[in-house]
Amino acid sequence: MARRKYLYIKAVILSSLLWVFPVSAGVMVSGLQCEYLSDPLGIDTATPRFTWKISDTANNRGQKQTGYQVLVASSPVLLDEGTGDIWDSGHVRSSQSVLVPFAGNKLNSGEDCYWKVMVFDKNKKPSPWSPTARFSMGLLDPNDWTGPWIKHPTAPKEEHIWFRKTISLKEKPALSFLYVASVGYHELYVNGQRVDTRVLAPALTRLDKRVLYVTYDITGALRAGNNCIAIWTAPGWSRYDFFQTEPALRVQLNAKLINGDTVSVPSDTSWRCEVSSSEDIGGCQYRDHGGELINAQKYDPDWNAVGYDDEGWAHAATASIGALLSAQMVEPSRIIGTIPAQSISGTGLYKVDLGTNFSGWISVKMRDQSARDVVTIQVSDNPGTAQAFGQKSIYICKGGPSETFQNRFNYTGGRYLTIIGLRNKPELSDIVGHVIGTDLTRVGHFTCSSELFNKIYETDLRTYRANTVEGYTEDCPHRERLGYGEEQFATAWGCGIANYDAGAFYTKIVRDWCDVQKSNGWINQTAPQVNRHYGGPMWSSAPLNISWEFYKNYGDTQILTESYATDRAWLDFLASNTVDGLLQPYNTDYNKGGNFLGDWAEPYQMGDRLKGKEFGNTREALLFNNCVYALNLSTFVKIAKTLGRSHDAAIYGKRLEDLKSKVQASFFNPVENTYLDSRQIHLAFPMFAGITSDNVKPEVYANFEKEIQETRPYLDMGSSGLPVLLKFLIEDTERNDILAALLSKTTEPGYGYFLSRGETTWPEYWDDNCPSRIHTCYTGIAAWFIKGLGGIREDPACYGYQSFIIRPALVGDLTFAEAETASLYGTIISRWEKKNGMIHLNVTIPVNSTATVYVPATTIKNVTESGMTIHRAKGVTFVKMQGHYAVFRVQSGTYQFASKDYN
Repeated sequence: MARRKYLYIKAVILSSLLWVFPVSAGVMVSGLQCEYLSDPLGIDTATPRFTWKISDTANNRGQKQTGYQVLVASSPVLLDEGTGDIWDSGHVRSSQSVLVPFAGNKLNSGEDCYWKVMVFDKNKKPSPWSPTARFSMGLLDPNDWTGPWIKHPTAPKEEHIWFRKTISLKEKPALSFLYVASVGYHELYVNGQRVDTRVLAPALTRLDKRVLYVTYDITGALRAGNNCIAIWTAPGWSRYDFFQTEPALRVQLNAKLINGDTVSVPSDTSWRCEVSSSEDIGGCQYRDHGGELINAQKYDPDWNAVGYDDEGWAHAATASIGALLSAQMVEPSRIIGTIPAQSISGTGLYKVDLGTNFSGWISVKMRDQSARDVVTIQVSDNPGTAQAFGQKSIYICKGGPSETFQNRFNYTGGRYLTIIGLRNKPELSDIVGHVIGTDLTRVGHFTCSSELFNKIYETDLRTYRANTVEGYTEDCPHRERLGYGEEQFATAWGCGIANYDAGAFYTKIVRDWCDVQKSNGWINQTAPQVNRHYGGPMWSSAPLNISWEFYKNYGDTQILTESYATDRAWLDFLASNTVDGLLQPYNTDYNKGGNFLGDWAEPYQMGDRLKGKEFGNTREALLFNNCVYALNLSTFVKIAKTLGRSHDAAIYGKRLEDLKSKVQASFFNPVENTYLDSRQIHLAFPMFAGITSDNVKPEVYANFEKEIQETRPYLDMGSSGLPVLLKFLIEDTERNDILAALLSKTTEPGYGYFLSRGETTWPEYWDDNCPSRIHTCYTGIAAWFIKGLGGIREDPACYGYQSFIIRPALVGDLTFAEAETASLYGTIISRWEKKNGMIHLNVTIPVNSTATVYVPATTIKNVTESGMTIHRAKGVTFVKMQGHYAVFRVQSGTYQFASKDYN
């Protein structure tokens, strides 16, 4: 009581001071996040970090934060009073507005927290308080779970199960959190009503090692008297043989009543369970992820209601699950869009085209079906195939004037439906595709004068979203559904981080990869699944590669620390498989070097796709993977230096120099100044990895130019070569002219060719003979539109985008381009246009950040900003002329540069 009184007095004093010191005009704080999430419930990070964005409606250039105050309270009422009874940071003089660590007393399991921020602007004037945000703590100690895992005592694994528990409360609770962990999927109902809009919960992890739990605030759903907690479960990935687990459920209800009493209800054998009206059909394996059988005859609409007679249901049995429980700290899967049917043809057997490939659920409304009619829905991504990869669901009708089939615990990938068993032809409005995806907020956008480029960019993102469904990015949504490492690296760099608010998502992704490492240091080629599929070092190095890209964009060293031991053990594994200084194939499980693949599915000699695959017993794979090893060592040395681990930096730096010398001596042809057969990847990768010695690099690069512009004037890359070749062209050499020329083509092979033949997502191979038409093999080209044409990229001198670079590329016959992305500080925009002999470049720099802006020009005399000469422009400092650019340091704000077109 005394502390609360003290805090109240302090709050009154602070409030009065705001009248003494005028509030900053126009400065507002919004976009509050805790651990990259908005209002997360049930986090299990002991020291959460806070991020906020600052805007200035007055558009004052150079606006920045000079200080902040964070209040964290146990209730919104206290927070509104200005009382931070959990933490009051006081006035902290700092420009840090991202990832600010909580510094109060230790937070407890289940603690409910409300917080807000005030910042001080460049003139040290305070802003108004931000809107209130919320977070709560999860169950931080394993002993907080007071009940066992439970399961149906006899049901086969493929069945979907109803669980329910009736509880009685003396009064309506003041606060009630329900923690639900499931091996497989779950949906939560309280007193007959669905709680939350998430689907396919929880996000997928390596289920034999880690299971995520979801925290639900069910305070508003509970009432005095009897209440029913009901959960519908399905096996999901527990049927996947490599996990060697079983469907199971674990629940913990912790409620606090208004009178201060607490109520705890765990899962135990007193819970009742029953086989529901649906089940999985088909498999959970390569080429068969099946569908659902829904028997409307068996559905009981009152199964989750209060007062329902469940005496005939079985008591739950205990289950033996040894996996670690962790909070789901990533956005859930949700319905993120709908796709209406475009055409229906046929009689009796109906063919439906939804117009675009997608991943999600199918909804089919039926009319005048008889009881026990059987309707079959097949799905394909290929118009010539009725059913692709076991994608079939069955609906047994209840009968009546109208009823609807819709998926619940599985999803499909495709656009073409074959429906058998309808008594009446459906209308177009009767059939809908519901797009399912991890609910990431899009922050990246691009448009330009080339409609082809616009379509390539959007198709790349559509492909990424179609394969980012359950908290990870998969290769395809139908045939394998596996998180291959080279594709996750490419899509993180090319699609995810630049175009989506993806901090929480990639934090989970990196942990998934740490979870699939073996004791000898080898890392599985997919995550979160483990298996025995093909892959190689570029696949297994995903945690190292993604964590470094994450750090460059978010400036968050915590992810480097958390993956550091995994990265080091991986490099030690590679070192143990060297002979005479070169990495050698370590494959033992497959013929043809299946664990040591080089580039994969490149278009080289497309007539035989096997010639576009570098198996581990080839010289091509040996060069590629030694370059991967060198790249990994180089990245790890940077990580070690960033974390202040100079001893490791020296050790692995020495390994890197030795390896570079050995690769150069073993693969370089000094007569021709080439590597192997002079293919694009074979030339680019040694240069990208720093292997090519400086004295021959110009000659090697000249050969690369000839190869990509004359010999094979297309992107000669596969899934593992894609991030190498694109990074080399965009980041290392800035050859945006080459990319513009290649991407303008509609001939085979290429992205334009895909679009010319009607593809709506990228296929698995560059040619027509393709088993999968929704695939991330070639996804990541979206990076060029933001980083290349828009020129928005990180500043190597200041990772994290508090300082960044805008260096647009004016290439080809483009007349304008506009790129938009968002950092943790706010929205970044780069828009250029050629018009009437002038080049106009408009840029937006978020508050509390700065940028180095490259304005196309041959002399500073030709550059103006907002119609003024540069020396009169506020917030702009000339740095130097560099090539055809005038380089400026620019403070936060919006700017309109103009220069004479030099072409």
